[in-house]
Amino acid sequence: MELRHIRYFIRVAELLHFTHAAESLHVSQPTLSTHIQQLEEEVGCPLLERGRNLRLTEAGQLFLVAARKSYQELEVAKEKIWDLRRLLRGTLKVGATYVFSQKLLPRVLSAYAAAYPEVQVSMHLGNSQIIEQGVLARSLDVGLACMPPDSGELEYEELFSEDLVLVVSKQHTLVDRAEMDVQELGGFPLLLPSAGFRVRRLIDEHFTKEKISPKVLLEINDLPALLTMVKTNNVATIACRGSVGSDPDVHLIPLFEAHVPLRMSKGLIRLKALPRTAAVGAFVELTKSQFVSPYNADPTATYVQPAKGKPARNAKKKRPKKRLRLSQQ
Repeated sequence: MELRHIRYFIRVAELLHFTHAAESLHVSQPTLSTHIQQLEEEVGCPLLERGRNLRLTEAGQLFLVAARKSYQELEVAKEKIWDLRRLLRGTLKVGATYVFSQKLLPRVLSAYAAAYPEVQVSMHLGNSQIIEQGVLARSLDVGLACMPPDSGELEYEELFSEDLVLVVSKQHTLVDRAEMDVQELGGFPLLLPSAGFRVRRLIDEHFTKEKISPKVLLEINDLPALLTMVKTNNVATIACRGSVGSDPDVHLIPLFEAHVPLRMSKGLIRLKALPRTAAVGAFVELTKSQFVSPYNADPTATYVQPAKGKPARNAKKKRPKKRLRLSQQ
């Protein structure tokens, strides 16, 4: 049964006149009559009584109700598909912090470009504060940043959380430490990210809470520069594990507070006031499906740095499952 058979029958049933129906459908009367006959053959009984006046048979009346319902549902589906195709065009503006650009975005953006080639993606990198400002200003459609955002106008969805670690060189006096309590950082010489970084706010919150006064030697808004200075000097910095990666020239020491690991959440942010377009929705779902975090595999595991010549491993330790999160204060 063809869709046009249904459409032609509905029109004939509405007008009860083959000539008028053919004119409104922009087909010839013989063509219309042929299609109706083909429909009746497929149904297995007459749908129209042909005579001086055209009228529906009882079967035709039943078929008309079902035909109208089916045709309307198909039209709605066609409209939704058209809306989807229309929305999956144009541009998608994405903002992300550097840790996402290193690990997640190359894979996600490649898959997105392959699935939706008619969407032009514009990528912007920055710290969490810059990403949030871009989403609030609507210059970005979606952001990948640290959680939770400062503004209540933003909605967020966590993708993963990761350890906060003290980063030192392989020549540092702390190179043998497997973990460290944040209390031990009082008076400790540190190089820190600038205030615009969310990780810095988390660090300062814990310093204030524990009444700790570290010796801040330098503040800089460039993590690669921080790591370079750590590698070549007897100093340390604090960062999220994922931001450092698997750099062989540094040693990572997980930080704890009262035996609870310090962690930071990261995920997707959007403006609540804006409806989710198909392009944004597709990006969000693809990001969640493509993302696999090694830190989610075992939340109670503590990373142990490898000894020389040995691979890294995850060592199970009996730690409380409670995790410290960045507060919204």
